[in-house]
Amino acid sequence: MPVRTNDIFEDVVAKFSKDCNAFVTKFMDGQSSGSLPIAMGPTLRNFPGNWREKFVAVSGDKSQMPLIVEIGCHSGHTLCDMAEAHPESLFVGVDITFKRVVQTAERARDRGLKNVFVVLANAGGLKDLFAAKEVSGFVTFFPDPWKKIRHAHNRLYSSNFCSTLWDQLGSGGFLWLKTDHLPYFTDACSLVDRSGFQETAVLPVFGDTDYSSFFLRRFELQGLPWYSRKWTKFHA
Repeated sequence: MPVRTNDIFEDVVAKFSKDCNAFVTKFMDGQSSGSLPIAMGPTLRNFPGNWREKFVAVSGDKSQMPLIVEIGCHSGHTLCDMAEAHPESLFVGVDITFKRVVQTAERARDRGLKNVFVVLANAGGLKDLFAAKEVSGFVTFFPDPWKKIRHAHNRLYSSNFCSTLWDQLGSGGFLWLKTDHLPYFTDACSLVDRSGFQETAVLPVFGDTDYSSFFLRRFELQGLPWYSRKWTKFHA
C-alpha cells in the first residue's frame, strides 16, 4: 500500500479504515501512542528545521549531531546497522509503504536504538521534509531504476531531486548512491556531478566503511554487478 502523493503533509491515513490492513493499524497506533518512532502527513508540519529535537530519547547536544537520511529504507536492516554503529548520529528512514515503515520502526525499537526515526512519505515531496542545510547526509541504496524508457520520469534521481539534496545538505554534507542498473547509475552520476557535488572515497560519519542491504546481498548471491559512488558538498 504505497503512498503516491508528493504532498508529504496530506493525511493519507484518512483514506483508509484503521482495520483495512494490519500495518496501517500498527502505524496509526504506533504514531498516536508514541510507541514507535514514526510519523506521516499533518504530523510532519513542524518537523522541518526541528528534526534533531524529535529524537527526545537521545541525550547530549543534539544540535551538533549529524542527521543522516536514508531514502528508501525498505525494512530497516541497513538503517539500523548504521544507527547502531554510530550512536553519536541521528538517522531518519523514509519509505512509501506502511509495511516497510512499521517494520523499520519495530526493528529499531527491538534493537534498542533511540537514534532512529521513520517517515511514511513519497520522496517526491522531499523538498518539504527538511529545512535548508538541515541534513548531514543522504543515503540512497538501490532505488527503483524504472528500466523501461516510458517509465524513466518516475526515477528518484532528476535535476530537481539533486537540487533539493544540495539545498538541504549543510556544507560538508554527503550523498551515497548504490544501484544495480548501469544506465541509471550513469545518468544519476551525471546529474549529481552537474549539481556541484564532488566525488569522494571517504564520507563524514562513515569514513570508508561500507554497508550491505537486502538488495545487495541478493545481487551478490546471484553474481550480479552493482555500482556505488559517493559525493560531498564542500561549500555552502
